[in-house]
Amino acid sequence: MTTGKLSHAHLCGWLRFKHLTLLTTLAESRNMHATARVMHLSQPAASKMLRDLEVYFGFALFERLPRAMQPTELGEQVIRHAWILLNDMERLVDDINDLREGGYGQLLIGAIAAAAPEILPAAIARLKQARPRLSVSLQEQTSDRLLLELEHKRLDLVIGRLTHVSQHNLFDFEPLLDEPLRVVVRRDHPLTRRGEAPSLDELSHWPWILHPLSSPMRGVFESALAEEGIATPANVVETTSIQATLQLLQSSDMLAVLPRSVMRRPLAGGQYVVLERVIGKPLDYYGIITRRQEPLSPAVEELVVHLRRLAAEADGR
Repeated sequence: MTTGKLSHAHLCGWLRFKHLTLLTTLAESRNMHATARVMHLSQPAASKMLRDLEVYFGFALFERLPRAMQPTELGEQVIRHAWILLNDMERLVDDINDLREGGYGQLLIGAIAAAAPEILPAAIARLKQARPRLSVSLQEQTSDRLLLELEHKRLDLVIGRLTHVSQHNLFDFEPLLDEPLRVVVRRDHPLTRRGEAPSLDELSHWPWILHPLSSPMRGVFESALAEEGIATPANVVETTSIQATLQLLQSSDMLAVLPRSVMRRPLAGGQYVVLERVIGKPLDYYGIITRRQEPLSPAVEELVVHLRRLAAEADGR
């Protein structure tokens, strides 16, 4: 069993990628038999590998429960780093293969819905003008999920929001734009025929399309309800898909709370209407989020420059 502080040199010499694979696979399956099968090992061999890891680190990584293997609190930290190391290795292999085949590298971007229809596509277009053979992948999701992908090195940068104050220890954040939230309905919705703005209590009795509870946008909505002592609507569809939201709005009497930037083009088409009701305070600024104290690739640095310029132009309108 390891005593005292771990040595970086000794850990690098002893730890193997198969150890990391065991930890991440077991964390997902919570079952040693299933993990051994995935890794093409016998169950005794997989169990011994886990025991060796626990002896080396000097603490239990998993709690042996009757029906599952549950990561311990310390085990969760080791597993988190195992994911980061494995994803970093996978990215290394992908980049090398891409370069050997004549490619020009990859850029993996995560973005919240508010950024996706606005400055980010324009920034990507400018980047592609300078780097036409760069492979760009864009993933749209809520900030909480994107930040997990960024932490585990499955993304190069995120255009979103920090969701917890402690994340400043993991990420660097550069603000771009803030977002006021509006209630959106179809053009001929019954609420559009009212002369005055409906109360939040009245709105809460209509069916809603909302982001999941973990998203900052949903947090603003729930806080606004809580401030007025109003319960969460009972009739809710949860989705992060803008396309699904627009289709549901068009074919029903549902309401949605969305950033103005997302609705700019749909509103111009005349199919949707923004009610005279602001929900809560504007969302905090969304911005560029990268892993803390990690150098940026030339492609990421160039994209950041374009994003800064476009944000400044949008802010000046």
